[in-house]
Amino acid sequence: MFEEGMKARLQKKPEYFDWLKPGFSPGCRRLTPGPGFLEALSEDNVNFIRDKITRIEPEGVVTEDGKLHEIDVLVCATGFYASAAPPFRTAGLDGETLQNHWKERATNYLSLATDNFPNHFFMLGPNGAIGEGSLTMMIETTGSYILKAVRKLQKENIKSMVIKHERVRDFTQYCDTYFRGTVFMDECQSWYRKDGQGRSGPFVTGLWPGSCIHCIEALRSPRWEDYSYTYMPEPESANKGVVNQMAWLGNGWGMNQLAAEPREVDLGFYLTPMFQERDLGVPVAGRPEENEQYRVRPWSY
Repeated sequence: MFEEGMKARLQKKPEYFDWLKPGFSPGCRRLTPGPGFLEALSEDNVNFIRDKITRIEPEGVVTEDGKLHEIDVLVCATGFYASAAPPFRTAGLDGETLQNHWKERATNYLSLATDNFPNHFFMLGPNGAIGEGSLTMMIETTGSYILKAVRKLQKENIKSMVIKHERVRDFTQYCDTYFRGTVFMDECQSWYRKDGQGRSGPFVTGLWPGSCIHCIEALRSPRWEDYSYTYMPEPESANKGVVNQMAWLGNGWGMNQLAAEPREVDLGFYLTPMFQERDLGVPVAGRPEENEQYRVRPWSY
């Protein structure tokens, strides 16, 4: 299908097909439509030069055959550098910078955190893009995960949370195992893959190890046990420095019970159908997997 499409668009210069046909499977590199590109190469006023550029001169570029090609404009650096940490300094525990932490490889946990950097989460971090499906949904799901973490920090009086090194190691191992049998490891030069030195290599650091749906389900219910926590001491505690990790229970009353106008609040809300399944996540009686809603999206904790 891909070859037929290319040949149809190169009808004016069919000899170009053998030169342009990729030697790797579709999907190894990012699939881009490129509307009009092949047609433009076939125009009579376009020179399709295959020789590599050896140097740039004031008048133009010199190719490996020694010929100078005079030009008015040279367009270069038309991509982006996706293998480096952010250009600004980000320091974690013991002053370690993210640039140093990722100098060999951008190791991470579920694309959104890395060890030694407390309270630091990523959007579209390493292994955070997608080879198929909706990237927007993945971004929104990551945002929801981070929001749950922020709420946990606030509710439970947590000073900091940091992903454990062992879980970063495990996720990295999972990524390598998953990608080993995929098209992304075909023989191509792709920004999806890195070798630790910024070049295309054996590690897929650009893509989520699975489908879009897989990512949504994986981030649906955070595994809080994968993190280490530091708690804030209770300011009113008689024993200074003592932390009661159950302080989030508050005063034993719900906010709706303390409303200024109690008559406007339904204290038996849990009896209404709208709260029994959709909002509270309580499974239906019997086998949840037999419910029509959960056949579309499996019920899980």
